[in-house]
Amino acid sequence: MKRRITALILTTFMVATLLIGCSQEESVSGKYLRLAKSSELASMDQHVASDGLSFEVISSTMEGLYSRDKDGNCIPAIAESYDVSDDGLTYTFHLKKVKWSNGDLVTAEDFEFSWKRLLDPETASEYSFIGEVAGIKNAAKVMSGEMDIDELRVKAIDGVTFEVELERPIPYFVSLTAFPTFFPLNEKFVAEKGEEYALEPENLLANGPYKMVEWNKGYGFKLEKNTEYYDASNVQIDGLEFRVMKDPQTAVLKFESGELDVVKLSSELVDKYKSNPGYTQIPEGYVYYIAPNHEMELFSNLNARKALYYGINKDHIANKILNDGSIAANFIVATGLATGPDGKDFCESSGGYGDYDKELALRYWNEAKNELGKNSFEIELLFDDFETIKKMSEFIQAELESNFPGLTVNLKAQPKKNRQALMKEGSFELGITRWGPDYADPLTYLELFIDGSSQNTSKYENEKYNQLVYESSRGFLASDPQGRWDAMMEAEKILLEEDAAVMPIFQQGYAFLINEKVSGIDSH
Repeated sequence: MKRRITALILTTFMVATLLIGCSQEESVSGKYLRLAKSSELASMDQHVASDGLSFEVISSTMEGLYSRDKDGNCIPAIAESYDVSDDGLTYTFHLKKVKWSNGDLVTAEDFEFSWKRLLDPETASEYSFIGEVAGIKNAAKVMSGEMDIDELRVKAIDGVTFEVELERPIPYFVSLTAFPTFFPLNEKFVAEKGEEYALEPENLLANGPYKMVEWNKGYGFKLEKNTEYYDASNVQIDGLEFRVMKDPQTAVLKFESGELDVVKLSSELVDKYKSNPGYTQIPEGYVYYIAPNHEMELFSNLNARKALYYGINKDHIANKILNDGSIAANFIVATGLATGPDGKDFCESSGGYGDYDKELALRYWNEAKNELGKNSFEIELLFDDFETIKKMSEFIQAELESNFPGLTVNLKAQPKKNRQALMKEGSFELGITRWGPDYADPLTYLELFIDGSSQNTSKYENEKYNQLVYESSRGFLASDPQGRWDAMMEAEKILLEEDAAVMPIFQQGYAFLINEKVSGIDSH
């Protein structure tokens, strides 16, 4: 059986999975898949990483308790099996005999060390919150410093038995163990490398199909087959070569000359290459949305927010500006993410909220002006300084100024890290941001907007919304599949239709050129 290699593509915060099959590209040393990437590799430390490329590469070199098959179903990886107590609160994982790339066995102690490192306040991981999402007992108190790290209820019973206690039943708990932050770490190796851990290939260990052998910062990196991998005989590709190419046109030229196998097309190149045999569209889970700062006078007004919600032609953005398979979004929970007890996709059941309606938007705008006692407003739209996002922002600027008399929109482009920092500290008026799923459940989006969430940059507050999300994740509905599903749908309706708390724009799609000799690429 051909082994499919998991490469986890995640946004700052979304989970989609690309499964890489076999490339026919031969080199002197073997068969390699060569991929162009538009950004540099930020980190190979699973508890420091927070971007898509880092998680993609980490997931090519590491595995956790469980993984995913081509259909997105959980399958055993390092865990051979697990038992769960009758109350759904204690999981006991039984490990296979698996080795690190240095020959050491992967043990239950490696999982205990890694999970505690993730939640240790001294690590300051941006993804420590996922421990509470997973429901690990005492996670919140450990992260806040109220409890010592040894109070976290994760434990190596012996070398091949790993036990986890939860505070409440979590229906998606096992699927979370496929997420990179929950991968194991060899404590002895990490301690030996100290501050140099994960900064160079020689300061890394692998337990997955590949190991990193080259890392030329700013230019690219190379992975080669890990001979210690437990399923190495089924890994069909000898290596992966990633090349950092920020100019899409340059990457395409390298593809045409046979130097690259997988390149992502910018929207400007899509029409030119749609007829190319290698043209492929791959859907993603990123949902882009506009976050208004609710602490501003204008956006504290419900009618002003509703005006913006209905006043932007999202179909034009998706189909004309992006032109890459992206779809207009009238939802915050991505399509294709999760199905309910009735077998229907969450978005199919909700039906979405609010299509483009200029007349309705203008009525809301006029009501807002009357309520605020002003005829003119000047606002600033903050966004990442990528060319496509800039074009979209310019369209939104023109659309809002045209549809809403008295409104002036100024544009502010910033590098992504700067934009994120400005939004987190509340130094913005309108900001374009995005989120993708960390796990296959609507809560991965809905929890963004509860009180206290670091991602709730809008400072949105609604007690009923908070309660519905809480009960779906931590309360009495957590173990009631239909009840929690209904509550999550009601929460999304409050967020978008009733409060217009944020304004969804589109769900990301990507257009690729993929070498025809490459097979087995599946997207989740």
